[in-house]
Amino acid sequence: MNVDGTVAVVTGGASGIGRSTALELARAGADVVIADIHDDRAVDVVREIEALGRRALAVHCDVTKDADVEALAAAAFDAFERVDILMNNAGVPVLGPPERVSMEDWDWILQVNLYGPIRGVRAFVPAMIDRGSGYVVNTVSVAGLYAYSWDSVPYITSKFGAFGFTEGLALYLRPQGIGVSAVCPGLVESNFGEHVRFAAVDDPTGWIAPMVDFRPIGSDEVGPVVVNAIREERFLVLPHPEFADMLRTRGQDLDAAVAAQIAKLPPPPPRKATD
Repeated sequence: MNVDGTVAVVTGGASGIGRSTALELARAGADVVIADIHDDRAVDVVREIEALGRRALAVHCDVTKDADVEALAAAAFDAFERVDILMNNAGVPVLGPPERVSMEDWDWILQVNLYGPIRGVRAFVPAMIDRGSGYVVNTVSVAGLYAYSWDSVPYITSKFGAFGFTEGLALYLRPQGIGVSAVCPGLVESNFGEHVRFAAVDDPTGWIAPMVDFRPIGSDEVGPVVVNAIREERFLVLPHPEFADMLRTRGQDLDAAVAAQIAKLPPPPPRKATD
């Protein structure tokens, strides 16, 4: 897809991967709508985009709310008349023993990480289908491809759902002229942890497992990878290319891959039966 002259919407666009991709889209010639709950940060990104010579708009949007996502679409179409690229990027983590995660936290993480992209697609894709062109990028995670640790079961659950949603979209939308990509980074240096929630445990830090499979990369490294994937219309986007070999091995023998992952991690911290 040719990015030059397009209009893009990026949720969670005020920081991290969203900001990096929004700026790279602007460098490639796109006008960009920044959707985020952090209004001041969104305005800062708009200024950065405008300094690159592109138009931009900041819209307050909580992707857990139908009305907010619908208002985002209305604002984008009102300002730019069309949307060519939708990046569903907003995401949050929940850490802790899965049996102790409250239903409120389960609902929160699924509302953001899974229902957020669903709401985005409902709001923006019908116009793409009518036009016969467009592009959807969902920021998933390698957590949507394999369970990398015991500390993040809610996050892994939400991202497996998001990956399945994205792959299903590709089957449905690509024959209609609409590209679809699943961005699956590992550990990215960003402010992602600002919104982390912990299940009810005495020592939350004890429930952060060492990330044995990850080398951290800067969020600014991800945007160019995403925009190149849009240009090349690639489905699976791995900002950490070293995961490709691991995924091939996993596909050959899933039982062995799960056993190896269990052996690689330290055991979860012990808890009292009355905790």
